[in-house]
Amino acid sequence: MATYRVCIVGASGYSGAEAAALLRRHPHVARVDTPESAVGLAGVAADIDVVLLATPAEVAAEWAAPLLARGLRVIDISGAHRAGTPDAHLAGYGFAHPHPEWLAQAVYGIGAAPAALAQAQLVANPGCYANGMLSALLPLARAGWLAAATPVTVTGISGVSGAGKKPTERTHFMAVAENLMPYKTLRAHQHVVEVERAVPVRLLFVPIVAPLRRGMLISGALQLPAGVTQADVDALPPLDGFWRRSAQAPDVHEVANTPWIAVHYAVDAASQRLLFVTALDNLSRGAATHAIANLNAMWQLPEATGLN
Repeated sequence: MATYRVCIVGASGYSGAEAAALLRRHPHVARVDTPESAVGLAGVAADIDVVLLATPAEVAAEWAAPLLARGLRVIDISGAHRAGTPDAHLAGYGFAHPHPEWLAQAVYGIGAAPAALAQAQLVANPGCYANGMLSALLPLARAGWLAAATPVTVTGISGVSGAGKKPTERTHFMAVAENLMPYKTLRAHQHVVEVERAVPVRLLFVPIVAPLRRGMLISGALQLPAGVTQADVDALPPLDGFWRRSAQAPDVHEVANTPWIAVHYAVDAASQRLLFVTALDNLSRGAATHAIANLNAMWQLPEATGLN
């Protein structure tokens, strides 16, 4: 049985720690290194096969290219390689990418063909909000029901862990407790650029921090083409092996601490509008387990290996 050596940079953060715990139980992983980010690139051992970057986007943008130049394969859990173009990256993340040549070469890690992931040197893991939105929108796009710049309005509610481990004024207990805090509304959130890269929509988005440790609930609405019915929507094939259709709008408890995403669709025949609701664990499906599913695809293993 083939085994691999994995290095996780940023394993002290929430997503990195989640990935490290899972990979230490993975049957095809012989070793998991978790060097301190402060050590720099020298902390990535010479015999490593794959590096997971669970760092801030600014760090991953600097580190990925020299790791790739060493012949290593990289999965970037940060947002540093999701945007696709330098202009989109600058608009989403607010800094010029130091190695823009890798933006176009990175395989975006949701909805990608297995063959593309198997050959990828660099995989850009999707953001948690983007994962929740695209898990509903990609099946619609594949059915041909999204025209260019289809307007989509979305609300996303996330647990506080989605903001990362470093405390800020907005994640302080006194700010979060008994509160719902919208932030980066309309088109200001960095995940807008990756959603619009993946599907032909014009996204209007209200992200909200909720007093939850982990978990995410996404709801959105859009106009369907004439003639598309609830039965047509119910017949859509699953996006991947962890995609689960929900007959009713799901809640975050249904998917907590799992790699699953629950997806609910409801068509209002009178207006020909579609409501979608998705629930996922922002640290699991929204980060760590999705990265490991992409790692399995890179190694041409069954998607659920190490995640059951």
